[in-house]
Amino acid sequence: MTSKDCTVKNIERIVLNIPFHPRCERVKELRVFGWSVVELCRVTLSSGVVGVGETLPNYTFRRSTDELFNKVIGHNLFDHLWDDTLGAGLQMALFDAAGKHLGIPCHRLLGIQYRDACPVSWWAQDMPPEEWAAEAVAAIEHGFTTMKVKARPWFDPDQQMEAVSAVIPPHFKMDMDFNGLLLGPDLAAPLISRLEDKYPNLAIVESPIPQADVAGNAALRRKIRSPISMHFGSPPIMTAIREGVCDGFVISGGANQVKKQGVLAEHADMPFWLQLVGTGLTTMFSVHQGAVLSQARWPAIPCINIYSHPLVRDLQVKGGHIEVPQEPGLGIELDPDAVERFRVDPDFQKPVQRQIHTLLWPDGRKSHYATGVYRDQFLAGKLPGFLPGVSLDARLDDGSDEFDREYREHFGE
Repeated sequence: MTSKDCTVKNIERIVLNIPFHPRCERVKELRVFGWSVVELCRVTLSSGVVGVGETLPNYTFRRSTDELFNKVIGHNLFDHLWDDTLGAGLQMALFDAAGKHLGIPCHRLLGIQYRDACPVSWWAQDMPPEEWAAEAVAAIEHGFTTMKVKARPWFDPDQQMEAVSAVIPPHFKMDMDFNGLLLGPDLAAPLISRLEDKYPNLAIVESPIPQADVAGNAALRRKIRSPISMHFGSPPIMTAIREGVCDGFVISGGANQVKKQGVLAEHADMPFWLQLVGTGLTTMFSVHQGAVLSQARWPAIPCINIYSHPLVRDLQVKGGHIEVPQEPGLGIELDPDAVERFRVDPDFQKPVQRQIHTLLWPDGRKSHYATGVYRDQFLAGKLPGFLPGVSLDARLDDGSDEFDREYREHFGE
């Protein structure tokens, strides 16, 4: 084995359109419809070793372009392994190829193994109470013990948590992500306190109010019992630690950034979860990273449960954890039949469907929107949020005359 064997000979891009799971398809098409598009990067070395990675071009921190491919082709892969500017798919494929070339799992390239299995969470967006409950049941059936949910001001969180609590065991935990939509401690403190008192399964609250509100977050943390999680870097990390605005972090990005932020969190003795979104490939790369970062003890958020197929074989979650692979590279087996089944043209553009969003206010009023623009109105404090009994009816164009008539009635042509 020589250094020439490590030269990147070729890179292939394969574009897939993976259907969302029928259980959550409606809300995913409404909220993150572009996430079904996945770009595989297949890197071939001069030695014949092949590494595979993936990018969600409509979400991941950076897309791996042809220009970036050309930057790596003809060069030793170890010269570029830690370059986050390559994008998620290419960097992941290089790590996979490097591990296979050396005959070691990716986590040995990332650091010293700290844990044998990594915690992982189910993910659900804003849904009616019965759909959150169905997601929780599915999570339990698939071996998960935690579910992170998107709490939104157009739903009543008490009704949602009540529905979930009726179907989950005491050990199953719920993490609620408000994305700042509780606005300030005046609204956040009493609402979260009520949920804490009523639902012992509530675990972590993420970004309950805008993260830039340093004083507000510090005050809120003193008023509630639940740990607060915030995205690393906002406010600046030393401000967050010094002012005590949160109990832990959400960490994402390229391998170099994740490593640096994870080590800093370790020095601060603050836990975090990894939020690297994708199919089974990204999920397992996240496991390798979590294996070497001691404070990655909060359940990671890979969002793998939103897809109808994980793209890999034999991915198992047991007791809310995924075992850290010891096989070379990512330690996964890509399902070639699934890849071919979901493969689309390189210039594939997913068609946009018309939508009708109807806010159902507790007093019987209805407000209609053609998109989810009402989120900005809630975030700006122009609409009252989290009212008891509030709900949302959001629908996609089903091709029926009835939908067309209603759409034109509300929004014109």
